[in-house]
Amino acid sequence: MKRVFFQHFFNCDVAVCMGNMLANFCIPVKDNETLYNVAMKAILLKSRKILGNVLVLAVLAALVFAVWSAAAKPVESGLYVRFLSVGQGDAELIQTPSHGNILIDGGPDSTVLTELDKFMPFYGRNIDAIVLTHPHADHVAGLVSVLSKYQVKSAYISGVTYTTSEYLEFLNLLKSKNVATKDVKAGDRLDLGNNVSLEFLFPLTSEVGKSLDNINNGSVVTKLKYGHEAALFMGDLEAEAQGALLASRQDVRSALYKVPHHGSKDSINSDFLASVHPLYAVIEVGKDNKFGHPAASALTALFGVRVFRTDQEGTISFEIGEDEIKRVK
Repeated sequence: MKRVFFQHFFNCDVAVCMGNMLANFCIPVKDNETLYNVAMKAILLKSRKILGNVLVLAVLAALVFAVWSAAAKPVESGLYVRFLSVGQGDAELIQTPSHGNILIDGGPDSTVLTELDKFMPFYGRNIDAIVLTHPHADHVAGLVSVLSKYQVKSAYISGVTYTTSEYLEFLNLLKSKNVATKDVKAGDRLDLGNNVSLEFLFPLTSEVGKSLDNINNGSVVTKLKYGHEAALFMGDLEAEAQGALLASRQDVRSALYKVPHHGSKDSINSDFLASVHPLYAVIEVGKDNKFGHPAASALTALFGVRVFRTDQEGTISFEIGEDEIKRVK
């Protein structure tokens, strides 16, 4: 110990610094004060500072928890279908009662990541399955971004041959990240738990290794079933191929219908639409897009069905119960 004068710090004549043990701690003392009293003062002062640090840390921890709680998205327990607003492209998020996440297509770019953040907690970086309907860029490019940011357990594709850079990158990421990948066709089925299933209706036969003149007509078509209710996801399957699907005599009746190919002029087969008999139809389309989607003829064909459009409303969500489907915010 050494005596030093700190008149500008303390209202006293003398202060004692305790060296390395209590670095930066100077204790004002009186000339007749014992060493014991000085030591007790030092211990008390040090204890107060430690306690102060603990309190500061506790306050910081409370603030972090408050921010985390505010940012965390509530995990809902129902079955939800969300048609994500990704511009001129498709992306549909299915969230199951058992908290599974299935993403059908990813849109044309990384916008899908912003949309997923709205419905998945920031600590949840897992997607149970992705389904690529077909390898056009406005469906697959966003899935490249998803694979880069999320842990994806499984992927379902048609296996068609296509050599665009986006699709090849997608296939390479599936391989490099060891994502379990399955080539699907009609008759395949995913059990999503709690009486929820995703059935594959198209293609009717395997397309693995095939080159198609019209890649839209190789789209993977899926039907989400829960109790008596269903939603039908059509990819970009055009009217001609819808006729082949109808001829297969599979059950396509669904209250919720994802209109194929962004509501283009070749998106509606009137016989197929009559068999689906939807209450609600969703058109995923970019605002003021250069293709003129949706076509007036498609909107006319959908007369009597309640139509929702992502270019007008942004992301569109539905809750599916075993006996009803309703729009939710």
